[in-house]
Amino acid sequence: MSWSDWREINQPAGYEDCAVYRIRLASAKGAASINRFLGTDTQGLLCIGETSDFDRRRRRFVRGVKHGKVHPGAKLLHRLENVTSLKTIYPGYVYQYSFRKIGSKKEAEFFEERLIKAYVKQFGEAPPLNSIIPKRDEEEGW
Repeated sequence: MSWSDWREINQPAGYEDCAVYRIRLASAKGAASINRFLGTDTQGLLCIGETSDFDRRRRRFVRGVKHGKVHPGAKLLHRLENVTSLKTIYPGYVYQYSFRKIGSKKEAEFFEERLIKAYVKQFGEAPPLNSIIPKRDEEEGW
């Protein structure tokens, strides 16, 4: 299964099963370019995650950005929007998501780990709303 098209975060996916997902910063022109430790992320990724119910997780992200609750990455984004000039730095940008259907929770966790580790190898750090790198001390997957 391939990735879905990018959609604005408020648009339902109509999918309530296991998935991995990506959330990015984008405008009508496309993804934001965000400087990272080892280069520039031209996809503007903010978060890579996994879930057993994608639409519920998407709704929790939306509520988290708005109210600072539930989704850990969204809570951080809520704080950043309220204490920094994020909207000034990225005027007119919105949050978008893309997801990939996965057969089981275990497969989703495995795929999320691989995606985050690949991101770290490329950019020298995790996406900004990911608080941890799964199994970062294990040799496998790097």
